[in-house]
Amino acid sequence: SLLEKSFRTEELSKTQNTCNIHCYSPPMQRFALLCACLIALVACDCFPKSRGWGNGPNGMSRGDWFCGDNDLYGFLGFSYPLEDDDCDDYSYDGFVSDFNKMKSMYGATFVRTYLPGCRQTDFWVKMVKACRDTSMALIPMVFWDWNQNDPIMYAAENALLGVFTDPEVGSIAPYIIQSIAFGDELGEQGDYWLEPLKDFKNKLSPYNVTVTITDDWDRDIYRNSSWNGLNDFGNQVNDICDMTQTHIMPYYHPDQCPDAWHFWGYYVNQMNFLVDNNMKRPYFVTETMWAYNQDGHSRQSNNDADNMDNYVEYWNTINGNCNVFKQYGVGWFFHTWFGEPGFDIIGSDGQPVFNFQIQTC
Repeated sequence: SLLEKSFRTEELSKTQNTCNIHCYSPPMQRFALLCACLIALVACDCFPKSRGWGNGPNGMSRGDWFCGDNDLYGFLGFSYPLEDDDCDDYSYDGFVSDFNKMKSMYGATFVRTYLPGCRQTDFWVKMVKACRDTSMALIPMVFWDWNQNDPIMYAAENALLGVFTDPEVGSIAPYIIQSIAFGDELGEQGDYWLEPLKDFKNKLSPYNVTVTITDDWDRDIYRNSSWNGLNDFGNQVNDICDMTQTHIMPYYHPDQCPDAWHFWGYYVNQMNFLVDNNMKRPYFVTETMWAYNQDGHSRQSNNDADNMDNYVEYWNTINGNCNVFKQYGVGWFFHTWFGEPGFDIIGSDGQPVFNFQIQTC
C-alpha cells in the first residue's frame, strides 16, 4: 500500500523493535507489523530529542510531551554560566544566539543554567521564550550562595516561580522546563537546606514540574560508612528528589584520577552507585569537566594535568563511550559553554577551543 511504501527505513531504525514488513507476508501480518511500528515511532517522538516545539503540546501531559528515561542518554547539552548579576546584560536575542549555536554546532537539545545571578522573573521569561523558539528544553537552577542566605534564596525562588504565572509564557513554561535544580553542590553546606527543598517542591506542585538537587553524590554527607550506599540523610534527599542530577568530577579526585588517561574506571563506578542504590531516574551528569589551564581551577597539588592534551583526551573519552551511557541510561552535559575560563568549550575569541564532534548511538 501507499502507506507501506512511505515507511522509511531510517525511521524504523529509531524504534526498539525490528520491523520487517515483507511483500510476501500474509496481509493481516503485514498490517499488524505496520501498526506496531507506527505505535513505536509515535512513542519515541518526544521533546526535545526527536520533536521540536512546533505548535507545542496541544493538550498533552508533561509525561507524554517530554522524552522518557530510555531516551535521555548520551550528550544532552551544555552547562550555561550566568553568574553576572546585572539583569540588563541578558537578552532574548542573546539567549537565542547561544542556543542556536549549541544546537547547530553540537546537536544540543537541553540547556542547563549554571549559577544564575539575576533574580528577576523577566530573566526567566526571556529564557523560556528563547528555548521555545529554538526547541530546547531548559533546566533552571535556583542559586543563592555558597552558604545559607535565606533572603537571596527566597528571591531566587520567587523569580523562577513567577514564570509559571506570567501572562505570556506561564502556560508553556512547564513544557519547556524539564526539571529544576535547587541549589548547587549543597552537600558542601551542611544539611540546613533539606526543609527549604521540601518547601520549594510544595510551591511547585501546582505545575507538576520535576525538582531535584545537583551535586556530587560522592560525599560523606550522602554516603554510608562503607561508601557503597546512601546513609539516612542521603536516602531522605533521594526520596524528595524527582530525578538524579549528579556531578561526576574526576578532575577533582586526583588521588584516583591523576590525569585524563586514568579516570574512566572512577566514572563508571559513580554510575554504578546510582544504579545499585536505586536512585531516582532519569540520571543526568550535570557537571563533569577537565581544565585546559589553571585559570581559577585547581586540583590541589596535582595541576600538571591542567592542559589542552588532558582536556581533549577527557572529552574524547566521554564522547567515545556513548554506548556505555546508553547501557546505564545516563545523559551528560558539557561543563561549560562560556563563562568559566579553563572549562569552556567556547574560547574568548568566540570560537571552539578544540574540534569536538558529538557521537550518537
